[in-house]
Parts: sequence; C-alpha cells; structure tokens
Amino acid sequence: MALGGRIKRWARGLFKPLPALETEPERPFRRVDGVQSIGSVGERETARVAGVIRSIAIGPRGPGAMFEAELTDGTGDLKVIWLGQRQILGLEPGRQLICHGLVAREGAVRVMRDPYYELAPVGVVE
Repeated sequence: MALGGRIKRWARGLFKPLPALETEPERPFRRVDGVQSIGSVGERETARVAGVIRSIAIGPRGPGAMFEAELTDGTGDLKVIWLGQRQILGLEPGRQLICHGLVAREGAVRVMRDPYYELAPVGVVE
C-alpha cells in the first residue's frame, strides 16, 4: 500500500463521533427568555439559540483540533463547532446549552463556530 493510502486511512480514524442520544433527553427542556428557535434562524444572522445537545464529536489533536456538538430544540438542528478545542467540560449529550454567535450554512446544515455559550443548570426547569 502506498504511503498516501496509509495516511488517509490513519486520518479518517482521528475524527470519531461519540455515541448520540437514541431518544429524546429525559430532562424537560428549560425555556429561556431572549432566544430564537433554531428553525427560525436565517443564514449569516447573529442569533442566540437554546437547545439540547444530541451528539458530540471530537476532531484530531494538534493545530486542527475541534470540538463539535449537535444542538436541537425541536424546530431544527444546529452544528456548533469550537476550533482549537478537544474537550469542553460540562458539554455532554442530553445537556441544555445556550449559544450566541453567527449562523452560517454548509450545504443544508446550520453551523455556528466558536460561539459564546452558557450551560443551563442541571435540574432547573422553568
């Protein structure tokens, strides 16, 4: 096998998604004032959205490191990406997250890169 083929096979193994939630989270969704629904956010719009983390994926080590979370609120999905991070404590599937940043589109997927974020306290429902 050529060196290029081995490198490609090795690189594919670096980006491994963590297990996703099979069902909707058990915790009730906390309503947050001043947020938009993910489904209503347009392209190239700065938005503050809230949702539950459905899945998490971690990118390779080194300068290309990234941490990715899929956020959902029932009206749509949003891929949230933090560049240069391989771990963000407290972010796990089933946890509610509030993000503020610029929303872009990559194909049919809404993406928010390096947003400001807040973790909702566990067990708090309004």
